[in-house]
Amino acid sequence: MKNTFPVYYKNFKCIADKCPDTCCAGWAIVVDCESKEKYMHVGGRIGEKLRSHMSVDSDGDTVFVSETSRCPFLLESNLCEIYSEIGETALCNTCKQFPRHVTDLGSRKETGISLSCPEAARLIFASSEPIEFETVDEDVPIQPNNIDPSLYITLFRAQNTAINILQNRNYSVPERLAAFLRCCERIQKSIRTGDCHNPCTERESFILPSPSEVQANRTVKGWFDLLDSLEKLDPDWRFSLDSAKNNTLTDNKDYLKILSENEWEAEHLAVYFLFRYFMTAVFDGNLISKAKFVIFSVIMCLLLGSAQTDPSDRDCRIEAMRTFSKEIEHSAENMDAVFLKIKKSRHFDSDNIINILSSNFIPHKEK
Repeated sequence: MKNTFPVYYKNFKCIADKCPDTCCAGWAIVVDCESKEKYMHVGGRIGEKLRSHMSVDSDGDTVFVSETSRCPFLLESNLCEIYSEIGETALCNTCKQFPRHVTDLGSRKETGISLSCPEAARLIFASSEPIEFETVDEDVPIQPNNIDPSLYITLFRAQNTAINILQNRNYSVPERLAAFLRCCERIQKSIRTGDCHNPCTERESFILPSPSEVQANRTVKGWFDLLDSLEKLDPDWRFSLDSAKNNTLTDNKDYLKILSENEWEAEHLAVYFLFRYFMTAVFDGNLISKAKFVIFSVIMCLLLGSAQTDPSDRDCRIEAMRTFSKEIEHSAENMDAVFLKIKKSRHFDSDNIINILSSNFIPHKEK
């Protein structure tokens, strides 16, 4: 099997108790069937504790239950008690994998690390150079699947084109995002008609129309209202949203200058979200929703960054992006709600998205 990943992936290593925001708190930890069976036969005090803290939730998943937001096996030192007492091999799949994410595509898989993890976020933004990808062969058996070969080939070819569009530094980030959206619209049309080929090239139209600032404000307000309606994993998330919303709908010239000088951050964001979601369209044929989610996520992360106490501090901006990822990407309910809105709300019409990209929410290069 071939495994494709961004080159920074190879440098990831969990920093354990040195992490400023442990992944063992704030969300449910699902225990896979194999690990559950293993825990049923562990002896001693740790075995009794494992069994006493496992419960079945409303979705039918076995999870670790705690009276606090912390995993019951997270020690005061922020080290894992299971790891310390039994060893790394005893960790359930959730704990072994996070913050890695894998898209299994049959004979190929795509592997990355989640922006929600502080160390992963540091690596994603460690260099201003365009993100590169590597593909290696792994001695792993290929599992049978129901993926449509023609759809897979269409998306596989288009993905590389889309990444090149997003990393074309001859144009501003808004122009690149708009070209990416137009590219995905044509690909979606070819998927819908059954004429699966790649109608998209890197020579896209990067021209943005004149914006309607009133409509742009209305649409962005609708996006903030959507985020505010979702499940909140961190109580401070509402405060961050309110601050960003108030900050966005006022004149924020200083932040526009900061962003203009650090466009590569927005580029890295776009490539991160594209790599994580683009090829998942092979499972449902709905590429355009993934493309709109990419643009929505990039814009909202940037606007959240503008509301930080010190938006000129890159660490503050990255923290805002990381929080967005944790709140949205790691809640199945929130992801479902966002994609439902993308499909049904006028705030996600392509014309409205292009209008936002044409506005002053994110600055354009001087020609």
